[in-house]
Amino acid sequence: MNNIKLKRKHHFIPQTHLANFTKDGTINSRLWVFDSLNGGQWESKIREVAHKRDLYRVDYPEVKPDIFEDIFGEIEDKVGPIIRGICDKLLMPMSDDYIWLMNYIALLAERTPARREVISKPMEELQKLFIEMDTSASEYHKTIMKEIYEKGADIDNISYEEHRKVTFEDEHSIRLDNNTHMKNLLTAIDAIIPFLIDRNWSVVYCPPTLGDFICSDNPVSLHWVEDKDRGIYSSPGYGLMGTEVSIPLSSRVMLLGRFEQVHPVSGIIPSRRTLAILNSYTGMFCDMFIFSSKNDFFWYTAKNKIGNIRDFKQIVKEEAESK
Repeated sequence: MNNIKLKRKHHFIPQTHLANFTKDGTINSRLWVFDSLNGGQWESKIREVAHKRDLYRVDYPEVKPDIFEDIFGEIEDKVGPIIRGICDKLLMPMSDDYIWLMNYIALLAERTPARREVISKPMEELQKLFIEMDTSASEYHKTIMKEIYEKGADIDNISYEEHRKVTFEDEHSIRLDNNTHMKNLLTAIDAIIPFLIDRNWSVVYCPPTLGDFICSDNPVSLHWVEDKDRGIYSSPGYGLMGTEVSIPLSSRVMLLGRFEQVHPVSGIIPSRRTLAILNSYTGMFCDMFIFSSKNDFFWYTAKNKIGNIRDFKQIVKEEAESK
């Protein structure tokens, strides 16, 4: 296994998916990248974006460290033709192809670094809380240090204050290992697949005369259908009624999934306003980057107006200046 060349650049948005947002719709074409944190914008090859080194690497005996990258690649190869069929016919697949597509959407929703942070943060905070409980009393610290010395460990004497400092300072923050991250990822995928399968899906088409759908580095968005005050239940869940899942498949095609019956199951979006609203869902959930086939895109502003890239950059600038 030591002689096997491992994949180190792990793409969390498949290159075959991003290809649908390039100028020519091909994997060798280029797309526009917009940085939502600083307002930067540039053209890029798709292999240079939406990846992270060793993101899915695991450490198990007799298992290839990049085995998950291989598995995800097999799923992408299987679903690629299914997505092309949806874009060509504007119809949802049936039977096994439908199940494959739902698995792909679940994977795409949960495999990004942004989702990893959402899942891991509470677990890391909980572990830190347990450690805080264990180190809250100096007498407990003395007992631990005594046991270490009795076992013959050759270490410097660590004071109670130093022990707590190492435990709680940010530079020594608790981090889950990648094996745990991957277990969490698989659990999260299994949890949402049934709710994706049970939704009623619409295929919506955007004609070039209106503009283009955008993609992002966290492209599957989950949002409420109606914008209203829900009190403590303000966060949507994959199993809740009144929610919608949206995922852009290409610059021309997007999927929308609700539990309620939706009609029609496919159609052309009626206006640029609708395009702007759908793009806003995609942009709102991005971690950092937005991808587009052109250097401009439409979105719906907080003032209920259609905005473009210039308006987006202005918002980013204002937010940066306010910090």
